[in-house]
Amino acid sequence: MTSDEYQEKLKRVLGQANGVDLSDDEKIDAFIETMPREDGGVVGGNTTCAQVTDGETTIVLDAGSGIRPLGQRLMGSEFGKGQGEAHILFSHHHHDHTNGFPFFVPAYIPGNQMHFYGVHEALEERMVGLQVREYFPVPFHVMGSQKHFHQIEPDVPFTIGEFEITPTQLNHPGHSYGYRFHWRDKVFVFATDSEYKNPSEEEYEHYVDFMSNADLLYFDGQYSLVEAFIKEDWGHSSAMAGVDFSVRSNVKQLVIGHHDPVYADVTILEMQQDAIFYRDFNYPDSELAIAAAFEGDSYDLSQ
Repeated sequence: MTSDEYQEKLKRVLGQANGVDLSDDEKIDAFIETMPREDGGVVGGNTTCAQVTDGETTIVLDAGSGIRPLGQRLMGSEFGKGQGEAHILFSHHHHDHTNGFPFFVPAYIPGNQMHFYGVHEALEERMVGLQVREYFPVPFHVMGSQKHFHQIEPDVPFTIGEFEITPTQLNHPGHSYGYRFHWRDKVFVFATDSEYKNPSEEEYEHYVDFMSNADLLYFDGQYSLVEAFIKEDWGHSSAMAGVDFSVRSNVKQLVIGHHDPVYADVTILEMQQDAIFYRDFNYPDSELAIAAAFEGDSYDLSQ
């Protein structure tokens, strides 16, 4: 967030506070609860990282800069005692999905176990290359945790704890892979970094099957519909494509992520509203829930 964007947010907040009793902390907290989301918080500027957990198993999706605050939080658990075990799954290895790992504090703690999973070949070499001395002062293998590497195959399920996980190839330069999680009777699909440009009927049905009946779908909606056409072949999509796939795949909840870093918070929330309008206009009977991803959001699928 730039200073100009912050000042615009501050002006909106002060306008909403006009005439409101803010005489104590309780009243201030109550006022904040009534504010629009774009004013009461921030989307956040960290790059892609998400945690999936059932309370027993810790799975991390990608290692963008968001893995740094995640690591700080995990240090308050068994990871701070050198007794943690993390399973890190990579969609691909572009900088915005890997640049946070050198700052992931649990990886420095002796006794912690780090498991790395990826479809791309030479996973260990890729991780080592992130921290050669020309780019970072601490080499990868100097980090104190024990490291394990797992080569996985597209469309071949594997298990971590109680999770059955299936990777599938998406459309992105150098290839990106999404992950479908099946836990008990719940399904979560992580589909970042993909463009759905003129898929064949077979490819389209494959994507629909991959997302089918998801309780929660995280979808790359980086661009507006117009910009998605302008930036063809950049490997990203729009929220409207996410709505189309969600309705076709019987998804319950769509979370739009991988926001364009040039977009202000207000713009991202406007894109969320555009997606809701698009749903209502094109699929008036749909009960699909739609939300833009905010840093720190959590979704409980255990109920």
